[in-house]
Amino acid sequence: MAQARSDQAPFSARSVFWLVLIGLLATIGFAVTSVLEGDGRYEASSGSNSFSRSALGHAALVELLKMEGWRVQQSQHNTENRLGSDTALLLLEPHNNQLGRDRLEEVSGVVPTLVVLPKRRGVPHPYQAGWIGMQFLMDKDLVQSLARHLIEDATLVRPDTRVEGWTRTLIPDARPDISELQLIISEQIEPIISTDAGILFGRLKDDDFAPTYILSDPDLIATHGLARGANADFAVRLMQTVAQGRQELVVDEVMHGFAMEPSLARAMFSSPFVYATLAVLLALVMFLLALTRRFGAPWRDQDATHDSKAVFIGNAARILTLAGKEQEALIRLMDDTAVTVARQLNAPTDLPLNRLHGWLDTMSHKRAIAPDFTTLRRRVVRISEDDDTRARRLLILANQFNTWKREILNEPK
Repeated sequence: MAQARSDQAPFSARSVFWLVLIGLLATIGFAVTSVLEGDGRYEASSGSNSFSRSALGHAALVELLKMEGWRVQQSQHNTENRLGSDTALLLLEPHNNQLGRDRLEEVSGVVPTLVVLPKRRGVPHPYQAGWIGMQFLMDKDLVQSLARHLIEDATLVRPDTRVEGWTRTLIPDARPDISELQLIISEQIEPIISTDAGILFGRLKDDDFAPTYILSDPDLIATHGLARGANADFAVRLMQTVAQGRQELVVDEVMHGFAMEPSLARAMFSSPFVYATLAVLLALVMFLLALTRRFGAPWRDQDATHDSKAVFIGNAARILTLAGKEQEALIRLMDDTAVTVARQLNAPTDLPLNRLHGWLDTMSHKRAIAPDFTTLRRRVVRISEDDDTRARRLLILANQFNTWKREILNEPK
């Protein structure tokens, strides 16, 4: 079989067409999937967390806050280091377990913090992922126990009758619309939204650093409650009170068990980034095939790579071929190189040429390099024109000078 020409294209026009088409389809598919496909790990969540789109979840609240102009981070790792001068922290319905209690102690109080007490629990729907099939009120004593990790004298109440006499409601002539209202009573809380029966939203008194706010009933901001009455407006006003002008809200989801250490390898093979990974791997395979003898272009001859010593010797040999001027040319090359070497070694810029040579000799002695520059130059100058070994001696000295340059500049051999 005849060998292909070295300048022949590695692919036919048809192959190029299919490669480009596959690349475009992979890119478009990745882009569409990134925009339209959600994160499958949390789509099935039906709990009271910011990933949940169920009636008890807070995904709708996150979307509402983003629409109002806040940046919202749903933190799954290292929440403490995400808190700064422009952030506020949201602890949405921590569980009354060791993890939930630990997170309350670890992250609250660093920046303005909102703690939303839990109230309801849901049972996942047997056929609809992400939905709840039924819900129930949590035991009041469990919620009160969690509240007392922040407020020693907290008492949780759930009035049996319709509550009237709302005060400080943040919105004139509007009242929170909540079923089975849950309130808190405490002397340590300054009321912001309250009734005679207790406090719905308030701020802890005597905060030494950053204020901590308490929302006793999560129905005000849960998905099922946002659509009732003026609750959505209440949620926005409430967040404005907590944020105090800060533009970023951090929702800690470690407390709900969504902790995840950052991993580039895991992200590469997780949706939606796995599609980009597959596209890159496909392109890599095609590239490797293009380099093979059977599939791609034939191998091309390449000149061998010479190291610096071989290049210098070759140049020196060409210098020696100059008619009667090889000695002068080598001396000129040594003088020019000496200036370059001195500049790289940060020699004083005001040194005359004779003192510059002495400075290079001093540097050679400090680094135990022998012979030094002046000695090498003197040996070149002393070679007489009638010396039969002149050419060979010049070549040897050129090689020695190259060795001196590499050693004083600490260049690799």
